[in-house]
Amino acid sequence: MIAINPETERLIDLLAGRAISPEAWTGIDWGSLLVLAQRHNLAPVLYARLHERGLIAPPKAVEQLRRMYLASTTRNMWLFQELGKILRALQTANVPVIPLKGAGLAAAVYGNIALRPMSDVDLLVKTHDMVHALEVLRALGYSSKYAFDPIAEQAISQHMPPLSKPGGLTVEMHWTIVPPKYGAGFNADDLEQLWAHAKPATIGGVSALTLSAADLLLHLCVHASVHHEFEGAGLRNYLDIAQVSRRYGDTIEWEQFTARANRWGIANGVRLALQLAEEWTRMAIPAAVLEALEATPLDDATANWVRHKILNGHAVALNSNLACVVGAARWTHKLGVLRSVLFPSRTEMAREYSVSAGGWRILGYYPVRLKDLWVRYRRTLWQVARRDRIFISEARQEAHLREYLDGQ
Repeated sequence: MIAINPETERLIDLLAGRAISPEAWTGIDWGSLLVLAQRHNLAPVLYARLHERGLIAPPKAVEQLRRMYLASTTRNMWLFQELGKILRALQTANVPVIPLKGAGLAAAVYGNIALRPMSDVDLLVKTHDMVHALEVLRALGYSSKYAFDPIAEQAISQHMPPLSKPGGLTVEMHWTIVPPKYGAGFNADDLEQLWAHAKPATIGGVSALTLSAADLLLHLCVHASVHHEFEGAGLRNYLDIAQVSRRYGDTIEWEQFTARANRWGIANGVRLALQLAEEWTRMAIPAAVLEALEATPLDDATANWVRHKILNGHAVALNSNLACVVGAARWTHKLGVLRSVLFPSRTEMAREYSVSAGGWRILGYYPVRLKDLWVRYRRTLWQVARRDRIFISEARQEAHLREYLDGQ
């Protein structure tokens, strides 16, 4: 385990529903607690939990939290109104759609749209409907920053480049829920089964579909682990997992859940995500589920590195593949990562620089990328050159984590 400060401890206590004595709040830095709650996207939840427990906070902190709660309510009401327009247009065009993550969780799982802040909308459509779905969004005024080929995008990402419009949402159109690098384990048949198990739902006042309980839980675990490598929304990811488990309880088909995680080669990340949710929220996971997941045991040092990343953050450079270049044990792995960093595919370059992947212009951005990498990471490279003990240690931990997540 890692040492955590009193503010983080109190936030976790509230997520886990633990009994907290009034004395435990003595000496709490409420300013730091509010900043922490915002960083983990949990400010509305903190406000609601304090109110539910009858815990007394300083008036200034209560007012700040109340404003954040109302802001989340207002934004999500607008967001669902805009989402309803998109879903209605896709319905008219006979394009089945499954809202993912926040849009599928806020009302159906949390029961209060204020408690699940959202920054954008993720929609899953069938692979053969993707071109049609994109046309529908463009007819509504949504556009991407650059022209792209949907087929080429499927080779590098589970979703298309973001679509947006002035005064509208940012929308990511997904074709799958598992990153393409796991394509050997997750195939077209699995994708068909996911759609076959989907359930009817009403979202934004419009008929749509939602993932089955098992698939929803699996997607959240995949999103936190193998997709984001435990980066991103912090503790909120694990509250999402716990809320789904509590909402659907005994209806979750755990046997199907574990069988898919094993077959798709993602059991390592899924098991770790479940264990963290259990640790931080007291989510009840049947012991047989953890036993059924064919996960490689994880050493304590790497597990603590994951906890540190989620709770405390880390150097920005460790988000990049630089960590694997520095920290990987095998030179063959280092060289492979270095090649992908310096010379990514045209499609990846198009995403980074918002230009079309076709034509000769994209080639001119490769020298630009080399310059950008130097500007972005020159301080980090200096740390590497002088063998900075802390950075080298963290890079090795990050490289080990990524090998663990990809190791099945």
